[in-house]
Amino acid sequence: MKGFIFEELNGGASCRTYLIVSPRTRQALIVDPVLELVPGYMQRLAKDQLRLVMVVDTHTHADHLSGGRELARMTGAVHAGAPEGSVQRTLRDGDVLMVGDVHLTVWGSPGHTADAMALVMEDRVLTGDTLLIGATGRTDLPTGDAEAEYLSLQRLLSLPGDTLVFPAHDYGGRTFSTIGHERLTNPRLRLDHEAFIRLMTSPRAEKPARLEEALAYNTRPLQARDEPVEQMAVF
Repeated sequence: MKGFIFEELNGGASCRTYLIVSPRTRQALIVDPVLELVPGYMQRLAKDQLRLVMVVDTHTHADHLSGGRELARMTGAVHAGAPEGSVQRTLRDGDVLMVGDVHLTVWGSPGHTADAMALVMEDRVLTGDTLLIGATGRTDLPTGDAEAEYLSLQRLLSLPGDTLVFPAHDYGGRTFSTIGHERLTNPRLRLDHEAFIRLMTSPRAEKPARLEEALAYNTRPLQARDEPVEQMAVF
C-alpha cells in the first residue's frame, strides 16, 4: 500500500464495498455501501476510531439499497456521487476527493448508467459497474447506453497496465484484476466497436430481483435534514 489503508468490507460477496483510510488523520471514505450491512461498517469504523468524512455511490444501483444516506446520517459524513438530487454532493468528471492526505480523481464513466463514475488513485481504480473482472456492466437497464460505455471503457483502458482494478461487483469470488489483464483476457474488451454495441444492445430477459425497489429507494429526493454540514466538505 502507498500511504493508505484499503479494504473490501463485504467479505467477498458479489456486491463490493470499499474502505479507504488516511492513517495519518484517521479520516475514511466508504464506496458503494449496502444498506443492510451498515452496522458492520459502523463496527469497522469504531474498531480503529476512524472518522468517516465521505460516502460515495459510483452510480445509481439497481440491485441493492444504498447505505450511503444512512451512513451519512449516523456519522455526519457527506453522501456524494449518484444519483443527482438524492445525494448531498453530485460529483463531476475531474473532481478530486481528499481524505486526509489521500486523493481520488473522479472520472465520469457513463454507460452502465448515465451517472456512472470511476475513482482513480495512484495505483488503482474503483471502476463501479463500468469495468468488471472479465466483463463489463450491462447497458439494458434504465439510463444505460452501450455507445457511452464503449467510450468509457476506452478511457479506462488508457490507464497503465499495472493499475489495479476494483469493481463494484464480482460474481466469481475474485478480489481484483489489472488494466493489463483485462485488456488481454476480457472478452468484451476484445470486441471491435460494432460487435460490442451489438452484444450490449441484445435483449436480456433477466432483471435484478430488486430492480424496482432499489431504484425507488436510491433515487428518492434529498430531504432538508439530509443537507450536508459545510465544514465536513473534503474537496
